[in-house]
Amino acid sequence: MSQLYVLAFEGFLALLLIIAIAYCIRLDGRLKALRSGNSRMLEAAKELQSSVIHAENAVTAMRRSADAAGRELQAKIDEARAMTAAAQAASQYLREEPQRDAVRPVDFSLRRRSVL
Repeated sequence: MSQLYVLAFEGFLALLLIIAIAYCIRLDGRLKALRSGNSRMLEAAKELQSSVIHAENAVTAMRRSADAAGRELQAKIDEARAMTAAAQAASQYLREEPQRDAVRPVDFSLRRRSVL
């Protein structure tokens, strides 16, 4: 009878050992997944960092471009204002010019020239 108890106890220990081995295999799989997830996370962080650097460079380039466009636009505005001022001065001159000509009568009659 004691042999039967020893055999049952050893069977129970073998069952516990099999359960422990299965648990270790499962734990090892999860640890591998965690390590690979960690490496994927590091990879994603590096990619994010390079994307941020790329975005910063793009924003800097856009600022330079906007500044250049702003300077060019301001130059065109200044040129247009100068042309407007010149056109207004010419318009003012043309408005005054006919009044001076109106004072002096113009003779459009035909004149004969002598041949001798």
